[in-house]
Amino acid sequence: MSETGALPITDKSPSNASYLTTVLSAIVVYFCVFKVVSPWLLRAVFGKRYVSLPGPKRKFLDEAGACTCFSTVMGCWSLYIHYLDTQINSTLLRYDYPPVRHNCCILLGFSIADLIAKFVFVGESEMGMMTFIIHHLVTATISCVGACTTSLPFYVNMGPMLEFSNPFLNMRTILKELGFPALSTPYKINGILWLLSFFLVRIVITIFVAWYKFAPLMLTSELYEQVEAITLVAIFTGGPFFNILSVYWFIKIWQGTLKVLKGGQKNI
Repeated sequence: MSETGALPITDKSPSNASYLTTVLSAIVVYFCVFKVVSPWLLRAVFGKRYVSLPGPKRKFLDEAGACTCFSTVMGCWSLYIHYLDTQINSTLLRYDYPPVRHNCCILLGFSIADLIAKFVFVGESEMGMMTFIIHHLVTATISCVGACTTSLPFYVNMGPMLEFSNPFLNMRTILKELGFPALSTPYKINGILWLLSFFLVRIVITIFVAWYKFAPLMLTSELYEQVEAITLVAIFTGGPFFNILSVYWFIKIWQGTLKVLKGGQKNI
C-alpha cells in the first residue's frame, strides 16, 4: 500500500457491533480497575503512605492509577502500530484498519468512564474541573470519529498515541499526593521520563512527523473527495488544538524539570 487512494471494505472487516462492544467493555474494565486494581496496586507499592490518606484523597489517587493503566495500554499499542505494524500507511486515504479503530474505541470508553468517575466518586481535578471536562469532551468526540470512520488511520492512530506520556503525569500526581519530595529520586526519574515521552509523542511524532507527512496530502483533491468531512474537521480542528496544548505544556514541563534537577524548586 503506497499510493494515495482507498481500499474497499471487505466482509472480513469487523462489524460495528464489535466496536460498540469494545467501547462498553472499556467502560466496564475502567471501573473494575478504578474500584479494585488501582487501590490494590497503590496499597501494595506504597503501603502506609497510601493507606494513611483520607478516603477522598485515596479515591483521587485510585482514579489517577486507573488512568495510568489505560494510558499505558493505549499509548504502547499506538506506538507499536506506528513503528512496527507494516500494514499502516501514511498516504492511503481510506481503508478499514481495525487495530486503530478498536484503540479509538478504548479511548472513547475511557473518556466516558473517567468523566463519570470524576463527577460521581472523585469530585476534583488537578487541572481544574472545567479544563478537565473540555479536554475529555474533545477527546471523546475525536476518538468517536476515529472509531466510526475508515479514513486516514495512520493519522487517527496519533490520537490514542497522545496517551503515552500520561502515565508519568499521573505518577507525578500520585507521588506528590503521597508526600514524596520533588527533589527525591523517584520524583526526578519520573519527571525525566515524562519529559522524554512527552517530547517523543506530542512534539516529534504528532507535530513534526504528522504534519510533514500530511502536508502533501492536503494539496491533493483526493483528500477532500474521498475522506469524510467529519474526519477532516476532526483533523483540522482537533489536531491544532492538541498541538498548541502540547507545545504549551512541553515548555512548562521543560522549565519545571530543569528547576527541579537544579534543586531550585519543590514542585514541577
